[in-house]
Amino acid sequence: MAFDCSDHSPAAADHARIAVSDWLETQARVIGYWRDVLVSSGGNLALIEALDDHARFLAAAAHRGEGDFLQTQ
Repeated sequence: MAFDCSDHSPAAADHARIAVSDWLETQARVIGYWRDVLVSSGGNLALIEALDDHARFLAAAAHRGEGDFLQTQ
């Protein structure tokens, strides 16, 4: 799926913000799944903590976009 990067309209910016936020939230849920798998199988605590940290980072990044859309170059 291609995205037209030349469209700088408010609608395009809103679409991009929603798409990126959804992707980040999805990644956080996937990490949560694998974290649960590790916990249930007695996995390495350091790895579980790293996944927790990464899931928090992704969730925070997803929620940053709820305000104004940050324009990139």
